[in-house]
Amino acid sequence: MLALIIIEALAPDLIGFLHVGDLVISGLILAALIATVRDPRGVVVTLVLGGAAIVARLVAAVRPDNPVQNGAVLFLSAVFFAYLIWKILRDISTEDRTTVERVFGALCAYIFIGVLFALLYAYLEYRDPAVATFTVSNEAIIQSAASESSLLPIFTYYSFVTLTTLGYGDITPVTDATRTLAWMEALIGQLFLAVLVAGFVADHISKGSQGSSSQDGPPDGGREPGSG
Repeated sequence: MLALIIIEALAPDLIGFLHVGDLVISGLILAALIATVRDPRGVVVTLVLGGAAIVARLVAAVRPDNPVQNGAVLFLSAVFFAYLIWKILRDISTEDRTTVERVFGALCAYIFIGVLFALLYAYLEYRDPAVATFTVSNEAIIQSAASESSLLPIFTYYSFVTLTTLGYGDITPVTDATRTLAWMEALIGQLFLAVLVAGFVADHISKGSQGSSSQDGPPDGGREPGSG
């Protein structure tokens, strides 16, 4: 994800020309796939969803863009990321995970939520190219992107701006479906940090203070002052 963000910032033309976005997201899906198949529960589902998303991405990287292909790629990628988020949240809810692991797992899920909504926005845009679902300065956003690879970075930016409730207002949803997704993402972003992540951090601080108190112990080997 960091590599994709840096490339988007320093060399945005390479995203569409060399299909760097497809390759980086394929690598991200592959890394998540390797990590999740270690869990014997749901290995078949993980392999099917992740494998389908990777194959679709790699095929899209070597073939010209078309609405059907782009819609399939975005849909399969979105399904896998939704499944991955569910796997992470279920994993960090188990008792055998340390608080630090839960915090980092929750942050990973938070980033993937932003990616998931970016894929959903792009999918809705490509589902019916004749209908504008987002506008930029009153111009249909799909007119400013020549391909799915060049469109996805735009929605990645919009998704994280919405997730963090920053809201510059330069990109505007204009259909009921996209407006609903936008306010749902903003709400999820706030509740996720304020409830889940903050709860894990508070639990970690509480356990750390309890451990420090138990190690200090009472003075004089546990005997109270003045005791025999």
